[in-house]
Amino acid sequence: MNTQTKLSTDLIRSRGLTLLLTAGKVREGLTELIAAQILHGPLFVVAASEWLPAFALTHLLRKRTRHVRQVLDRLYTARASTCYRLFDALANLPSTGEPVLVLDFLDTFYDPDIPLRVRLYKLRECCRELKRLSVYRPVVVITQDRQTEEYEKFLPALCSIADRTLTLEAEPEPARQPVLL
Repeated sequence: MNTQTKLSTDLIRSRGLTLLLTAGKVREGLTELIAAQILHGPLFVVAASEWLPAFALTHLLRKRTRHVRQVLDRLYTARASTCYRLFDALANLPSTGEPVLVLDFLDTFYDPDIPLRVRLYKLRECCRELKRLSVYRPVVVITQDRQTEEYEKFLPALCSIADRTLTLEAEPEPARQPVLL
């Protein structure tokens, strides 16, 4: 967790596109990353999946500040359930300099109801928007590392525009000894 918190404060200061590949579920660490960002200033979060850490984020902020409502007012969110909506969300973000965090970026491109060529086209358009946004502000794109055929098609486009690519792994759970009674 400490690595992710340090990482988030570094990302506030540096423009460019950072790609975070997560191995496994690191939801708690992402909640800490969001909390650290909004404690320092405004943040746009674009969720390309159904997950947004509302309750956990509020609980975490209560531990760090008394002004939870004021801190949460610095958080702007958009949800994108399809690759079309993801493109619209990215294209309509104002260019005011606040950091952008895109959660589960590739999740919208796994929809089998949309033809693959259309998904690849929308991926290129989204990548173009991410690159545009990264000229003026820090942009962090988080995607889960998957070992699927489609993932192997989508990831190179995303890696090609990233200024930095980092891999985060979930911390192993501490070993627990069973209670014998």
